[in-house]
Amino acid sequence: MKVLVAGSGSWGTALAHVARQAGADVTIHCRRQERADQLMRGEHDMLPAGCLGAGFNISLAGSGPAPEADVVINAVPTQKIRTYMEGPGADLPRDAVWVSTSKGLELETHLTPSQVLTSCGVTAAPAVLSGPSHAEEVVCDLPTAVVLADSDPERGRFIQQLLITPRFRIYRSDDRVGVELAGALKNVVALGCGIAIGQGFGDNTVAALVTRGTAEITRLGMARGGQRETFAGLSGLGDLIVTCCSGHSRNRAVGCKIGAGDKVSAVLESMVQVAEGVPTSKVVHQLRLESQVEMPIAETVYRIVHEQLPVEEGIEHLLLRQPEEE
Repeated sequence: MKVLVAGSGSWGTALAHVARQAGADVTIHCRRQERADQLMRGEHDMLPAGCLGAGFNISLAGSGPAPEADVVINAVPTQKIRTYMEGPGADLPRDAVWVSTSKGLELETHLTPSQVLTSCGVTAAPAVLSGPSHAEEVVCDLPTAVVLADSDPERGRFIQQLLITPRFRIYRSDDRVGVELAGALKNVVALGCGIAIGQGFGDNTVAALVTRGTAEITRLGMARGGQRETFAGLSGLGDLIVTCCSGHSRNRAVGCKIGAGDKVSAVLESMVQVAEGVPTSKVVHQLRLESQVEMPIAETVYRIVHEQLPVEEGIEHLLLRQPEEE
């Protein structure tokens, strides 16, 4: 089975590693010659040394037609999917089976990654793969469990069997909307946890934010068409825990720096990888207003990140809210 991975960042490369271990013929589609050269040596500057190994096929955008593929796995960051599909990925096969693995919401349109792919000409609505899965651990074969959401049960089983390995377990769901929204919304709560950690708060605070953040994610996710149980599963609570508590989390790291007093603009400029929670928090602000959903944590994060609300004032506002029934 021929699998083409669009996106040669850490997550796309980790998924290529999984697909190759599962027995697929894997090609990684790269935009830059430098990254292509790294991968041909079995290296990646954002992944642990010695874990990846060589053996991938490499396709460099612009050097010829994209190779044939039965399945395309999209791992391009959400805010870059559209320009990628219109530029370097313009000749990727739109009629293949597509799997969307990006997390976030497009800033201009509020679309999910799979919806962006469909608007860029992908024939059938992509399946969605999400869950607690840091690339740094996946590529080192540490046990990981994720969820694959597809409205077509037969296609879902096909993708599950194509990518599953003893160390990369895939569970199935039919809730594409909920799984994709859960993966996007958890990054906003992770920013909030990072801000609290940067302020010097402890585990009790993080646990409270994770728990109440789950309630906020569930409220908005259900208002937008997701199923309640999804937000208590791997793509919801599972992904939220790992993103809020792990040192691998880019969104938590950004929040920590903001909470410690660094300017948001300076933090973002210093980052090599993408923190999707920053643009997503702006989209969530709009969706919350449209759906009339109460989300005090997400709203405080939005105001700190995008409206220059002082961190201390935002935290005080949350602490002084009148407690209600859980």
